[in-house]
Amino acid sequence: MNLPIDVDQDGTSIVNHNFDLVGECGIRNVGEMASALQTLADGDIRIDARGLTSADISVLQLLVSARKSAAAKGRTLSITVEEGDVLHRAIDRAGLGSALQDVLAPLHR
Repeated sequence: MNLPIDVDQDGTSIVNHNFDLVGECGIRNVGEMASALQTLADGDIRIDARGLTSADISVLQLLVSARKSAAAKGRTLSITVEEGDVLHRAIDRAGLGSALQDVLAPLHR
């Protein structure tokens, strides 16, 4: 996790956090993931989900919640994915495309 700090046009500092989702993510570790994301709430969050090998509905619920929390605080959340990867398929199966579409940042190869 990196914590680079940028400066906005009005001189206030903006913290950007990078957060990697890797391996199997699900109900067993979603609490840990939620705690980690909550510690990053002071800045914009960029989640890299390209390393996911599986994700269940609890992870998707957490991402929707994190997106809403960030927006409520005037922060942004973006999720880097590859077209057709694990996260994309999970979002499609759960019917959550409309809830997360605006934060997905697909990589095209």
